[in-house]
Amino acid sequence: MRDIRVRAAQSDRRLKDVVEELLRRGLAAPAEPPASDPLHAWLERLERHADGSVTNPDGIEDEAFFQALEAIREADRASPPRDPFAGQA
Repeated sequence: MRDIRVRAAQSDRRLKDVVEELLRRGLAAPAEPPASDPLHAWLERLERHADGSVTNPDGIEDEAFFQALEAIREADRASPPRDPFAGQA
């Protein structure tokens, strides 16, 4: 937040205007997941067909698939467990 205040002061603009501009730019930029996201990298390689099916062009024996799957499982294990009853009254 300090950087935004400094930017506003340096450009002689109101903090509100600088924040709005940064939000506008951020929303206009295409959302790209981090390059290290193994799930996104694997999903990008899948082939999507007109009937709605999806296939892995590298087949089931693709070692990268299993490495990505293990990375996804590790990330899932690192996150706290979800409460299936949260939000229910």
